[in-house]
Amino acid sequence: MKIGVAVSRIKQLKCAKCGKEYTDKDVPPNDGCGGRIDISFDLEALKEIFTRQSVEQRKGGLWKYFELMPLKKRESIVTLGEGNTPLLRSARLGDQLKLGNLFLKIETTNPSGSFKDRPICVGVSRAYEDGAETVSAASSGNAAASMSTYAARAGMQAVVFVPEDAPAGKLIHLRTLGARIFRVKKVKDGVDPTTTLLKAACTELGWTPTPSFGPFNCFQFEGTKSLGYEIAEQMNWEPPDWILFPTGSGGLMAGTMKGLWEFQQMGLIDSLPRPVVVQPEGCAPIVRAFKKNQDPLDIKPWDSNETVAGGLADPFPWDGDAALKYLRMADGRAIAVPDDAIERQLVALGKLEGIFAEPSGVAALAGLESLVDQGIIDKSDRVVVPITGSGFKDLATPDRLTPKVVLITPDLDQLKAALESRA
Repeated sequence: MKIGVAVSRIKQLKCAKCGKEYTDKDVPPNDGCGGRIDISFDLEALKEIFTRQSVEQRKGGLWKYFELMPLKKRESIVTLGEGNTPLLRSARLGDQLKLGNLFLKIETTNPSGSFKDRPICVGVSRAYEDGAETVSAASSGNAAASMSTYAARAGMQAVVFVPEDAPAGKLIHLRTLGARIFRVKKVKDGVDPTTTLLKAACTELGWTPTPSFGPFNCFQFEGTKSLGYEIAEQMNWEPPDWILFPTGSGGLMAGTMKGLWEFQQMGLIDSLPRPVVVQPEGCAPIVRAFKKNQDPLDIKPWDSNETVAGGLADPFPWDGDAALKYLRMADGRAIAVPDDAIERQLVALGKLEGIFAEPSGVAALAGLESLVDQGIIDKSDRVVVPITGSGFKDLATPDRLTPKVVLITPDLDQLKAALESRA
């Protein structure tokens, strides 16, 4: 089988909800039923291409896994160098959490500052390949920024719908990227106004939906698999005992675990890590669904989204069905954490490891702290936590949590007095 040939890479395209099947010639981003079109690759055939040695020899980045992505031609790739993010052993924070083998996957180094570049670059690339002129997303900020980044790179128009309380920093980012931005008012509890408008606009105006939700765009869901691939390779093909995921709609966790599952099926790794979904107490529909054993295709929406971790405030978890699937497959856990625990870890991560992250990006650390205290995660376990979003995405929170800057004259006595007052 030749590298890059598409004919035998994809084995099946089937909607997870209605069961309708497609071919790669007629598959849309979504079929309108509210389910995600699941893409199954011919992993048996891909064993010829993907060996440990061949993967290690390839140039780093998301597109080293091209044959496991839903594009037909390499010429369609829209890239800014996403993926290949650092996996760092945490010493000082690990000591504070009483863990000897804590690793941080630094997703803030992606081009737009969050892990969303992994799925969105694939979604925009496929839209570009299919001839789309306008891509659109509903987002609290990160997915919109990512989509606008890659749309600008491809010369496409980006239209984004954000909540009316979206952080100002994220809106500035979007404006600078040339996106058309609309803040959308909430009119009914339990209903996301941004996704409601996204669906209507894409249907009426012919735009390509490219948010970070699998049921809206099945192609972008595949990009997140690259996080799992990289973790496996960076840990020398011995996956960790646990991966803890800050979770909103469930796509990060489900996509990463799908990637690890594919590597296991191809014989590249022997076992799957145990996944942990971590959600804020103010919006935890997947945690509740897991603990109450809800039907994966009928997860009850959360009735609010009040949390400091705005990027995780998804009352309706679009990829919750896939997240529940992998939680059960790999004997995972789900935990909700309070905002003050998230804020504590944001400050600790900066002070102890020099990593500046937004609240949504550190929520999994709050879950880790709790699970270690409960004895569920052992102090000797190997643990990976993705740090998913840059602190520059939400400057108001660290501004509120950290000491104000002191103004002094260029006088040594004033400096000494100020140092003593802050000791």
